[in-house]
Amino acid sequence: MKTIELKVDEVEIHELAHLTPTMTEARFKALKQSIKELGQKLPIIMYRGKCIDGRHRVKAFKELGIETIQATNENSQMSMEDIKEVILNGYEQRRHQTPTQSAIMAYREWLTGKTSGEKLAQGAVAEKYGVGLKQVGRVKQLEEIAGKQIIELLFQGSKINIGTEAHPNNTDSLNSLINYFSKHRELIVAQTQSTTISEDFTDEEMSSLNNTLNKLQSEYSYRMLNRLKSILTAKLNETNREDVF
Repeated sequence: MKTIELKVDEVEIHELAHLTPTMTEARFKALKQSIKELGQKLPIIMYRGKCIDGRHRVKAFKELGIETIQATNENSQMSMEDIKEVILNGYEQRRHQTPTQSAIMAYREWLTGKTSGEKLAQGAVAEKYGVGLKQVGRVKQLEEIAGKQIIELLFQGSKINIGTEAHPNNTDSLNSLINYFSKHRELIVAQTQSTTISEDFTDEEMSSLNNTLNKLQSEYSYRMLNRLKSILTAKLNETNREDVF
């Protein structure tokens, strides 16, 4: 395939390039250093005038002040499905992917197809990415329970702490995360609400409340915290009745 030279500032990133996770800061720094010392090893891949593979190299070139970048052009007659294969194959060659990341990619491709009207079977997409159908279903379930932000963190290679601050337990296991968020949903909502600044409290008071909540979470089980909530609710209701009279 013929290699061409493009002006870095004129390279547009194709939306399909974001099918693969964003590099961690450490990996991106390593990439920049490699380019600085050894130059460009692989050309970026263009499709219909936009970059489908190599967005991190483009970013590194810009930050290093390098004005031109080597590129190759994929056949513009290729289907979007074939282009996805090009992107994913290139990604697999550069980085080992966790089962959770593979499941998320499978789920997102199925969801994209569903949104655009394509008839994609979850099982077929799961097989394509080398994951089980249950794993794809778990991504969907976790997204419904915990939200898209958690899915994105996992997609980028992060792990979620389902332990405590004192005894962390970082995991990317979909099944473990589903169990955790299902059990702690109510507590998480309460914690989120407690961090919202209220006009009735000063910053110092809110900080004290948050510190107390974090301490309770680190020292007590969910069962004990739930019992504490019931006791506090009863006490507050009792206080409110006394105020009325």
